[in-house]
Amino acid sequence: MGEPTPDQNPVGLCADCRYMRAVRSDRGAVFYQCQRAASDPSFPRYPILPMLFCRGYESRETLP
Repeated sequence: MGEPTPDQNPVGLCADCRYMRAVRSDRGAVFYQCQRAASDPSFPRYPILPMLFCRGYESRETLP
């Protein structure tokens, strides 16, 4: 499970999670959408940031 690092940005774990999708509004705001929420309603669609712990976190770096 993901653990925060001291140099992590204000988004937290979502910044490099393979299930995160950045959504930009018409006004330029960026929202972070959790793609796990589509198949598992226990995950928030738009998590409160920064996410410092998430049971569904998987790093993009682990992708094949």
